[in-house]
Amino acid sequence: MEITFINQDYLWLLFIIPFLILTHFYGLKFSRKKAIKFANFEALSRVTGGMKLSMNLPLLLLRFFTLVFLIMALSQPIIWYMGEGGDFNFVIAIDSSGSMLADDFSPNRLEAAKNAALQFVGRVPRDSKLALMSFSGTAFLKQRLTGDFELIREEINKIRVEYSSGTAIGDAIISASNALMEEEKARVIVLLTDGQSNVGTVIEKAINYANDRFVTVNTIGIGTEEGGKLAGIEAVSVLDTGLLRSVAGNTGGNFYRAESNDEIIAAYNEIARTSRKKMPIKLSIWLIALTFLTLSLEWIVVNTKFRSTP
Repeated sequence: MEITFINQDYLWLLFIIPFLILTHFYGLKFSRKKAIKFANFEALSRVTGGMKLSMNLPLLLLRFFTLVFLIMALSQPIIWYMGEGGDFNFVIAIDSSGSMLADDFSPNRLEAAKNAALQFVGRVPRDSKLALMSFSGTAFLKQRLTGDFELIREEINKIRVEYSSGTAIGDAIISASNALMEEEKARVIVLLTDGQSNVGTVIEKAINYANDRFVTVNTIGIGTEEGGKLAGIEAVSVLDTGLLRSVAGNTGGNFYRAESNDEIIAAYNEIARTSRKKMPIKLSIWLIALTFLTLSLEWIVVNTKFRSTP
């Protein structure tokens, strides 16, 4: 759980509070000096309802909380927590580097991933939106956020291997996070790869970037231990499971290890079924209500117990 502020500059107004306290006590001191001139203290006690001149702390506390609630309401705080729900958008990010042509999946890793992604599209809630990205040495946004799932399916089918060198997982996370910023719904990335991040943005920076934008990243690592043939040559890609676990764990997501076509499908289905996301609770309306409550209490106090007598 964490808290953020939309208008955090208003928090500087909290420094007004010490001046409020000083002004309050200075006013009491001034009033006390005037009261000393009142010769008949017994009469003074009667007209004030038996109340001795005091620090007037209840009134000070009410004004203190009124000001705090008002400033906090202006700063628009939001509490974020991890929860389950259907009000979120996805980016499907698929590794399209050359190693995805390895044939330890049928017919190869890329086609198996695309087939599983197509099934995933059919399982997400209809009120969600999807975006599509492929990545190798560079991240490629294939389709911006859309509610047209058929368009997403068409773009998934069009994904081909990109022969740029390396696998830029960090770049993919940053680009996918940006794609999700178009709407205020909870943001989820589903990233599938068979390798390790060896070019582009360092993973730590990408994780921080996603967290700053309240993006959850689920990672799917694919590839068998034996590997498969790539262009007729035996190849075993090095899957960095530690990195993928770190990305998922540090952004509130889950890591899935898939060594078969069915396991890729199962991973996608699990994400669609139990996606956890960072959910917001906006506090401004409650703080405004508390501000009016404390103002009302102050009015009652001022006009009853602490009312000045002419």
